[in-house]
Amino acid sequence: MQDAASAISAFADVREFVRRSKDAADLDVLRHLIEDISRDFGLRYFLLSHHVNVLTPDIVQLSNYPEDWSNSMRRKSQFAADPVVRACRRRAAPFLWSELDQLISMSEIQRNILEGAAKAGFGPGFTVPVHIPGECTGSGSFAVAAGKELDDALIPSLQYVTCFGFEAARRFALKKDQLNFERAAVPGLTTRQLDCIVLMAQGKSDWATGKILGLSQRTVQEHIDKARESYGVGSRQQLIARTLYDNQLGFEDIIHP
Repeated sequence: MQDAASAISAFADVREFVRRSKDAADLDVLRHLIEDISRDFGLRYFLLSHHVNVLTPDIVQLSNYPEDWSNSMRRKSQFAADPVVRACRRRAAPFLWSELDQLISMSEIQRNILEGAAKAGFGPGFTVPVHIPGECTGSGSFAVAAGKELDDALIPSLQYVTCFGFEAARRFALKKDQLNFERAAVPGLTTRQLDCIVLMAQGKSDWATGKILGLSQRTVQEHIDKARESYGVGSRQQLIARTLYDNQLGFEDIIHP
């Protein structure tokens, strides 16, 4: 498990990833950035992808999954049956692959997919769903190599990697007219909305945030919901990522030694 110093170091790595991902010249540079930070966190595999046209790089698809595994999934046309993809449709928060039995009713085909993944060298992993209104569902998945242990304390840091990595990949897709929407102007959030987002990002509950700001829990929820609506995002984690990405907040607002 991470101690406080390790957690601060991890977020420092994420902050550097965010900076470099925003300046990435192309998808190859972005792929290397994700591979580097995954390796720094002790992870062997990663996949950031929209859950459509997943056999081609037409939308967002960045991965270092084993080629034999990907080819096998392609030959068997099993991407649509992937239990991780199915679970993403029911979740907004990250989930461990070991929790899949609790999230969906697993078919024999889906159990075979997981067994095949283990044989291909995948160890324990987790997935961060990405839900953007007007687009198909996506996700970011990370896994250690077989025989290694997954430190689930890394999940919060890798949520940010997923959100910012996905946003950067979408930027390249937009340039190629592969996403059928226009990038909206940065929403002007109110001071109170930003106050609520900062405290939420620091891990405080709506109740605790209300106590600090002198607001009711319901009012805090309304501020956050209105901010989500302004950005058109489906989860609070995406809201945090977008406000950081657009420089409405800085990491120094959120991270305290």
